[in-house]
Amino acid sequence: MSKKIGDVILDVHNISLRFGGVKALTDISFNVREHEVRAMIGPNGAGKTTLLKTILSKRFDGIPADSGDVKWAENANVGVMPQDTSECFPQEETLFEWMTQWRKPGDDDQAVRGILGRLLFSGDEIGKTVKVVSGGEKGRLIWGKLMLQKHNVLAMDEPTNHMDMESIESLQISLEKYEGTLIFVSHDREFVSALANRILE
Repeated sequence: MSKKIGDVILDVHNISLRFGGVKALTDISFNVREHEVRAMIGPNGAGKTTLLKTILSKRFDGIPADSGDVKWAENANVGVMPQDTSECFPQEETLFEWMTQWRKPGDDDQAVRGILGRLLFSGDEIGKTVKVVSGGEKGRLIWGKLMLQKHNVLAMDEPTNHMDMESIESLQISLEKYEGTLIFVSHDREFVSALANRILE
């Protein structure tokens, strides 16, 4: 886990955005405090993913707001799990090779194998290429990358998409033990109820 970041880690003030000629966000304000688990919920097309991308836009890939302001704490080290994970796997490489590139100094091959094992990839599976794994497996790999990077904030867009029940349960248990701040979009009511202590609807 990276260094302490202070009480308020994200301050969103009156952001508005037109997307495709349509008002997607209008005068939205909220803040997120350290150790908060904030779920963004709402019907399809309500702008949850757009809002998440907008609050990530100043320091990460995202969609800048037309007006308003987004301020992150200086020491916020944000890891992102996008809804579409396909762009995260551009190379033809094995699961082990892909995961190895995200390890921190001091992490050896056994640490990488350990992460893959906790993600339910075992034995010969770590030698298959990332191009052939399913959408749910790609989601698990992104989660492994985030675990290795030791971020103090996680922003996740529909993290349970394409995951089977066993994978969702494993992810939920890991996030329950996570000591940082979590912001996530989800339609999974059980997942939201189990994790969130604040809701943005």
